[in-house]
Amino acid sequence: AEGITMTQNTYRIILRECHSAANGVAALRVLDEMIVPSSIGSIRPQEEDYKLAILALCRNSKYEKTLWKKALQLIYVSAAAVDRGDLIKTLDIIAYNAVLQCMEHDRRYEDALNLLDLMEEGEQISYHTLPNLATYHHVLDTLIASNQNSEAVEILLSLPGRNGINVAPTIYSYEIVMSALLRKKGREDWRRAVELLDSMYELKITPPTVMFNRVIAACGKAKQLRAAEDVFRKMRSRKISPDTVTFNSLISICAGTGRAKDALRLFDLCKKEAEVDIITYTNTIRACAKAKMSRRAIQLLEDAKNNNAPLDAFIFTAVIDACAKSRMWRDALKVLDDMKKNNVLANEYSYSAAITACGNCGQWERALELMDEMKERDMRISTIVYNAAIGAIAKGARRNVNQSLGIDISTDKQELWTKAVELIDEMKSNRVWPDIYTYSSVISACAAGGRYEEALKLIKEMRGGSPRVRPNKIAYTGAIAACARSGEYSHALQLFVNMQADGIQGDVVAYNALVSAFANSGQSELAFDIWNDLCGKGKGRFNSGSSAGVSPDIITLTSVVASLERAEEEEQLEKIDQVFADAVERQIVLRSDSIDTAWE
Repeated sequence: AEGITMTQNTYRIILRECHSAANGVAALRVLDEMIVPSSIGSIRPQEEDYKLAILALCRNSKYEKTLWKKALQLIYVSAAAVDRGDLIKTLDIIAYNAVLQCMEHDRRYEDALNLLDLMEEGEQISYHTLPNLATYHHVLDTLIASNQNSEAVEILLSLPGRNGINVAPTIYSYEIVMSALLRKKGREDWRRAVELLDSMYELKITPPTVMFNRVIAACGKAKQLRAAEDVFRKMRSRKISPDTVTFNSLISICAGTGRAKDALRLFDLCKKEAEVDIITYTNTIRACAKAKMSRRAIQLLEDAKNNNAPLDAFIFTAVIDACAKSRMWRDALKVLDDMKKNNVLANEYSYSAAITACGNCGQWERALELMDEMKERDMRISTIVYNAAIGAIAKGARRNVNQSLGIDISTDKQELWTKAVELIDEMKSNRVWPDIYTYSSVISACAAGGRYEEALKLIKEMRGGSPRVRPNKIAYTGAIAACARSGEYSHALQLFVNMQADGIQGDVVAYNALVSAFANSGQSELAFDIWNDLCGKGKGRFNSGSSAGVSPDIITLTSVVASLERAEEEEQLEKIDQVFADAVERQIVLRSDSIDTAWE
């Protein structure tokens, strides 16, 4: 200002004000004015002046993102000044760390690594300040923000001693990287997390229990039970006490992989070393459900009640699911009633599991009653519930049909297909959209009733719908089976061709359905051709690369022989002999004359 003699101290006061006001642009002008010669000569900026300007720019960078680049340039200018002897010492580490923090916000990990390399060279080589722990933390944060997790792990594992810098990491250092790794589900991420735990042990850093828990949970998401158990063993060997969350994570992994015995062992261990909570009970019951240990699941529910655990819908639903998997529909309904007695509101998953339990045992009428009960309670009936009900109907329909698609058994209950069609129509009218399972189940019901026209209509609807409901192998096979029961071999063959055109490889069940269609239509030649193709002796009409690895089984044999027996051909017996010879060679039947199975 005019009339005021500017001194070093005056400029510094102004720079402090610029810093306080987060006005980096003004700080730069002040620094430039110091360097420009005046009537009293130039005033060389000192280390403190550069630092104040850099901090002002970094604070200002919150509003003008590119200003940190000018701050970085000042760092390089100050280093050059030290080299020339214009500055006595290098910049304060605070200035470096402020710039690195800005790089994190801007995700400029390459600039951060370049600056770190210069800092690690030190005052004697690059005239930069040596990094401290906060420096490494800022670099790690920048790498994580830039999705460079592997690079962050490598830098962390190189501490202490990276490029001769003796900066030791802390628990917080590991927490920065570990949190980023465990947010992902990649295979290598959980492996690196385990590697970091081992690194902490080598450096005599004791991780908290929660860190072990998070790594175990990550192993669980990757379905790596052995890895989770290994982390658990390391935890115990390093004298770190597991808590309830630890056991819950391990038991949850066991539940997902069907390891009921391991889940029960961990449950007992949790009782001794920690506290069992409602999640512990629920996860253990889920494991029992997968192993079809429904009685043990019911016992655990009773144990939870006796221990006054806060019962919820999840534990009851898990027990109902266990009953469903063990085909204990009466017990499933008892548990559903027990929910009401314990003032626990059943949700759609509870009803869905109960409906499935009824369906698994052919109790489709009771399944529909449960659905009506939901309607009376004004409960939302989701796709999951509809699928359970339609699945129950489909299973009920199939129970009334002989396993062989070539044999027709007439029964009034085959009209169940109408109920399945009614439910899918109800779904659409209620704007509850069917999924692939819905369509497949309805088609299965139609197949059991021999209603090929309805099955074809559903397949057409699926092919014209969204990608998520395009026909899959199960849907196509069900529709082919429907045509087979009606003797509509041409429609069955077209479905098979469409399935192959959609890139879906038919399995032996699909081939058996097609053979049954030919057998029921008197197309013995086509049935014989399929047999030869599956045995690798035909012209490849039915297995043009798509049925690689598909071999005939006893059902194929039975249908083909039945078809040939009905044919009035001179070569009939010769073909049957060939088919049986192929079957003996493939060990589908034994060489002796004994009858081995119901199919034979």
